[in-house]
Amino acid sequence: MSGDTTAHERLVAALKASRAGTWRWDIRADLVDWDEALCAVYGLPHEQAPRSSGAFLQLIHPEDRERAGRLLGALLEKGSEIEYEFRAVVGDRIVWIYDRSTLTRDAEGQPAYMTGACLDVTARKQIEEERNAAHEKHRLLLRELNHRVTNHLQMITAMLALQAAGQAEASVRADFEKAIQRIHTLAGLHTRLYRDQTFDAIDMHAYLADICDGLRGAVLPDSHIELECAATPIRLSTDQAVLIGLIVSELATNAVKYAFPPGRAGKIVVQLDPDGDHAVLSVADDGVGLPTTTGKAGGGIGLGMVRGLAQQIGGTLSIESGGGTAYRLRFKADQPASQAGAQ
Repeated sequence: MSGDTTAHERLVAALKASRAGTWRWDIRADLVDWDEALCAVYGLPHEQAPRSSGAFLQLIHPEDRERAGRLLGALLEKGSEIEYEFRAVVGDRIVWIYDRSTLTRDAEGQPAYMTGACLDVTARKQIEEERNAAHEKHRLLLRELNHRVTNHLQMITAMLALQAAGQAEASVRADFEKAIQRIHTLAGLHTRLYRDQTFDAIDMHAYLADICDGLRGAVLPDSHIELECAATPIRLSTDQAVLIGLIVSELATNAVKYAFPPGRAGKIVVQLDPDGDHAVLSVADDGVGLPTTTGKAGGGIGLGMVRGLAQQIGGTLSIESGGGTAYRLRFKADQPASQAGAQ
């Protein structure tokens, strides 16, 4: 007997140390028996442990009691095992309990008794609640930031539009319109980041499609020029996406302005494809080609900006002219941290 007593004492000590305990319910007699370890989990003296199913249910938090009773009822009707979590109210304390129970039936298939083990998961639940509260706070702050950034970008765009309208020279108005289009490109990226909730990577197929949609409405209304987006669904870091978006906006706008004389129809194709650990961006048109001098599309401010952006991204820019103009930028693709970790 001393050996059995020692083993029992060790089991109880192990259960107490792990904040766990066991119980047994004789269903026919409605007699519940808790071990000492389970009493310690609930913080109850052994003599105050519940002796019936009704007394046990009274320990469960009122908001969780109906669900617990429903789960137990379903188990008695046709189940064999169950696991669930609930809050227990002991004095002025609330304890989160994880319970796993097994039902044993008699020879006729009727419920005979249940045994189970309970684990105190209060600490884990508190961590989850703190994490959820922090996540909600982050979500609210992010929503407020999105609202403020969106409003500020709209305000800047409106101010530029007013200044553009007051300019007598068409070339100056065109410069303002380009600035507005660049802001729209950045605003589109900001909107996509907020909507997708992925701040380290951008789906370039969707992002470039958004940019092309915006350009169609801004610089191609009632035009015979077609703008096609044929980007492969690849993901790039946010930093690279910003640069690629600005390059596409600049090159497509330049093509509309210089490649197609008034009344001429044509097509501009924006393409982005993977090439090993690199990516290749192409903006090509079937217009008149580059002028023989470099005073306009060949070497103006717009292309100077594109060259600067290409340098920032660490890429190589090449230009082909003949039956149209094709700009190709090859650069090493930044793999987002989330995507790299998934491999």
